[in-house]
Amino acid sequence: MPNPARGRFQRWAVIVCVLWAAGCATYTDTLRTCHKAADRGDYDAGISRLNNILDVTSYKQIPDEWTANKPLAALERAMLLQAQGLYKWSARDLSAAEMELDFLDLKQDTIGSIGKYIYSDSAGTYRAQPTERLVLNALNMLNYLAMNDLQGASIEARRFTIAREYLESSMENHHQGNSGVFGSYIAGFVFEKLGEPGRALRYYEEALGAGDLQALREPVLRLSAQGHYVGRELKAYLRKTEGSGLAVQTERSDRADPDGEILIVLALGRAPYKTPMRIPIGAAVDCAGRWVTGNPDILTNSVFKVVAYPEQVVPDNQITGATISLNGRDLPVELLTDLTAEITREYETIKPMIIGAALTRMIARAAAAESSRHLVGKEKRSTGELAALATEAALVVLDKPDTRSWTFLPAHVFLCRALVKPGRYEIGIELLGRVRQTRTIQVEVSQGGHSVVVITEPR
Repeated sequence: MPNPARGRFQRWAVIVCVLWAAGCATYTDTLRTCHKAADRGDYDAGISRLNNILDVTSYKQIPDEWTANKPLAALERAMLLQAQGLYKWSARDLSAAEMELDFLDLKQDTIGSIGKYIYSDSAGTYRAQPTERLVLNALNMLNYLAMNDLQGASIEARRFTIAREYLESSMENHHQGNSGVFGSYIAGFVFEKLGEPGRALRYYEEALGAGDLQALREPVLRLSAQGHYVGRELKAYLRKTEGSGLAVQTERSDRADPDGEILIVLALGRAPYKTPMRIPIGAAVDCAGRWVTGNPDILTNSVFKVVAYPEQVVPDNQITGATISLNGRDLPVELLTDLTAEITREYETIKPMIIGAALTRMIARAAAAESSRHLVGKEKRSTGELAALATEAALVVLDKPDTRSWTFLPAHVFLCRALVKPGRYEIGIELLGRVRQTRTIQVEVSQGGHSVVVITEPR
């Protein structure tokens, strides 16, 4: 004789399987073909895939409507376009995406809104994390500098300043890293070349968090010696370098009067990305601490003993560094920003909130399952258990962690800066890592001019 409860369970199982099949692909899954193409150095194929996501047929086009993941896809495409030297179109993508992005405000957002952020069934427009938001303008400054457009770069510098000031006022202690160093340094270079040394020094002062870089020390000592703005941190820095011989070296370089400059910026590798992860409920409760809303004890009746959330993963990058020569002479290559460390630090700060939001939603669905049991009634206990199981299973499927992040963001930003006399120069760049590549670039520096070389390799 047919078992009615069994039949009902089978119908519930079919529903759950359909839900699972419909919702199993994450953002990371969607971009897997792009990442594989980039790992091969086939950036054209990656751009083509992103064109499909953006519903356009060419990288020269942008979407008519910025829905779902399109703003984030535009950021991804911008990095591949920059890697191809298509700076005009990369700048267009970054600027267009910037206008559409929401910002993840960790001071104002509640656990409920964080919960919506980390689960793709209700995530809506992508909300950029603080580091991503600051780096966006810094990368766009590079696009304009590569096109020798100082005015365009200065506009991006001002946008960077607005974003940074907003972060400083709203994030309190959530953002104490050095991701702003990248934008501050490039903005300092921009205003130095625009003939605004006072403003340049203000930005260079903000970039001191990068450490005592030669590429920072030389312009700071040179411009401050000319009687321009010197803030408190700059004064401390100058006292530290006084008597060390560094100031003397700078004076000698000034007397040589090279009258030109070359700046080389390398954006290498890919920053950490997110992937779905599951951890036991007990470990999740310990991690979340005070960020759990509701009574975790109700989870003892749950058949699901794990919590799903978006975990951050560091990719195995193929390119991790570089050496640079100028007309055969080796030049120092210095690390300006370790974005992998910045993004990891930022994620670890909000991870308890993320897991707390995941637990809060899990508690809510456990409560829904309990309601299903009670609604069915004691005389139909087996059916009630099946209904509760199906309700909980369906909600588990819907709680698919949102793995969206700017996956083609560089892992590290290096720079090299050299004072030169006017003339033509040959720059030799050897990319280091599991993939080694050599490039030769010819540049010409005019009297009193400069040349900026941007190398982007997101693999």
